[in-house]
Amino acid sequence: MGERKNKLQKFLKLHPKCIFCGGYVDATTIEHCPPRSLFQNKMAPEKFEFPSCVACNNYSSDEDLIVAVMARMGSPAFGDSDGRLVGMMKALNRQKPKFYKSFLPSATEARINNRQLGITPTAGMTHQEMGVLNINDETREAIKVFAKKLAKGIAYLEEGLIFSNDHCLALNWFTNANVIKDGGHKVFEILSHIGGVTPKLSRNRVVLNNQFEYKFSLSDDKNLILIQAKFGESFFLVINGCMTAGHLENLLEKTYQDLGRDYRPFEIIQGIAMDPISSN
Repeated sequence: MGERKNKLQKFLKLHPKCIFCGGYVDATTIEHCPPRSLFQNKMAPEKFEFPSCVACNNYSSDEDLIVAVMARMGSPAFGDSDGRLVGMMKALNRQKPKFYKSFLPSATEARINNRQLGITPTAGMTHQEMGVLNINDETREAIKVFAKKLAKGIAYLEEGLIFSNDHCLALNWFTNANVIKDGGHKVFEILSHIGGVTPKLSRNRVVLNNQFEYKFSLSDDKNLILIQAKFGESFFLVINGCMTAGHLENLLEKTYQDLGRDYRPFEIIQGIAMDPISSN
């Protein structure tokens, strides 16, 4: 217990402010993002520990569980190599029974979806456990909360940037079902010309990029960021960020108006034009 306390004190001395609040509030805890439960045997990548206040650390626990289950269920080849997925699904059912019922397809729906998409459950897993999930409104909100936290974590890890709540973050995300239907990662292909860093993620020399991988791009003036993230074979995030209040919001709005599009691929998940997703 003493060793853990000393580690926390040393960490907070180096990282004194909560990066999820925007750097205004003293950090008192260490937040893991992505959550350790998303990774097999809870082996999260090294360095993915961030300074957080208690409120920011605790508010996304339900969303973390939803995201972790999604990541594991959408990766049939390795999503349950540690045998923890069923227990996580039971925990999700206990915590959010109404959500769980709409989130998980029926056995018949799962079998049909899997057949259409060419998904074969691994030994010991049912079609429901390894099938296409029903993406409902609560799932979308969970992804938004998670993406906001992840973007702030990666920006801080890579460049020491702290996004405050008036800085813009805009999200586009899609699932493995979209990839199969579209014949590839279309958004990633469009953005492939943009340079960036794709680090090797590991713990104890075990490479974890097959479970979580990202590409981080930063403008020369360190004002704009772009994050392209993959979570196994399950779901994928593209996050734009801008540290000039109102700039990215206005740019996206003008772009959509000029193109005459009702469909808006990027949704603003934080910025001056909307209330922040989380509050302390």
